[in-house]
Amino acid sequence: MKNLSISLTPAKCELLDNILNEFDEEVYIKSDRVLKIFRGNGTLASDYLDLLVQMNLVILVGQVDGVPLPAMVGKQAGVDMFISEGGFKRRYALNKLEEDTGKSIFDLKNENLDLKEKLEQQEKLLKNLEQSITEQGKNILNMWLGRIGFLLLGIILTACYFIFLH
Repeated sequence: MKNLSISLTPAKCELLDNILNEFDEEVYIKSDRVLKIFRGNGTLASDYLDLLVQMNLVILVGQVDGVPLPAMVGKQAGVDMFISEGGFKRRYALNKLEEDTGKSIFDLKNENLDLKEKLEQQEKLLKNLEQSITEQGKNILNMWLGRIGFLLLGIILTACYFIFLH
């Protein structure tokens, strides 16, 4: 796929995936189903099939000289896995991402794991900080409630002093 990604576009990748998706559960399909994808353009369909043959994804059965398409197209082993992993569109997107970032998918996955780890650490630190602030707030509240209590006690004692002793 790497050497093909230069000439492939998302639209071409979609056409290639459409050919492979046409098989569904079947091993062989008639060429007219492929021709339908290309709106009757047999030459273009033939070019795309040739590419799939080069990649060992399909085989052509009943090919006749002078006729652009064979009678049938058969899928090779591994096509189902290729499609389930995202097919050409996914591989194109991954290659584009690699080109844009200058990093391989492996490097991006490692970087993503590192960032997730840092995020978890930051969330843990934030939670501890929130707990600490809550504890400090409770301590300040208790201290002020104690002061207010002592103030009220002082007022009551002063009132009692003046009432009973004077």
